[in-house]
Amino acid sequence: AFLLSPLPIFTIFIVLFFVFAIPLFFKNKGELVKKRMGYVIASLLIAHEISGIYTTSLFEYSWQEAIPLHMCDMSALAIAYFLFTRRKIFFNCAFFWSIGGGGMALVTPTVKYGFPHLEYFLFYCAHGLILLAVFYSLIALNMRPFFNDMLMVIAVSIFVMFIIYFINPILGSEANFWYLANKPNSTTVINLFPDPPYHILGMFLLGLFIIILTYLPFFLTDRIRKTKDY
Repeated sequence: AFLLSPLPIFTIFIVLFFVFAIPLFFKNKGELVKKRMGYVIASLLIAHEISGIYTTSLFEYSWQEAIPLHMCDMSALAIAYFLFTRRKIFFNCAFFWSIGGGGMALVTPTVKYGFPHLEYFLFYCAHGLILLAVFYSLIALNMRPFFNDMLMVIAVSIFVMFIIYFINPILGSEANFWYLANKPNSTTVINLFPDPPYHILGMFLLGLFIIILTYLPFFLTDRIRKTKDY
């Protein structure tokens, strides 16, 4: 039903316009300008994560939701840290996590309230900002993942899943970070998986498929260039 709704589709198109338009605008700017713009994007991401403490209560979510342990929260913090420090491992994680998790979130948002509620705007602004930061790094800063980077992110993801799986019950029944405790309440592809905890296997295989699919364009481009060199 969501995909057939005109307003969310229009919202997604607006988000994607800025996600690509802003990085393309800054692509040929000077390094100092690009660095400063990166700082601005990173600061906005951090400001949003801090504001989550207030909006969690405002939108009547459980206090656990104020903890930035969702994949999108981790993506936001990772890419923000990268824009400040240029440590590539943080770009790699944010890239793979945001394309899969953030892209799915845009199509199947986990929000209580629709348009024109404030939560609706903040949700799309937040996830759009994460994608903007990632594509700003790709397009304006000429960053990209390599094969070994993909393998590293898979290893990091497995490690983080393992840790969060045990953190969820410690934080209480309302904690469902990375949807490892239960399936999301909204309609997503995860709802097609077996009942918890067996849904985790399906999520792992889906995540692995998305990571590989996300890297595929770079793999094919490298293969084509290598063929031309010969």
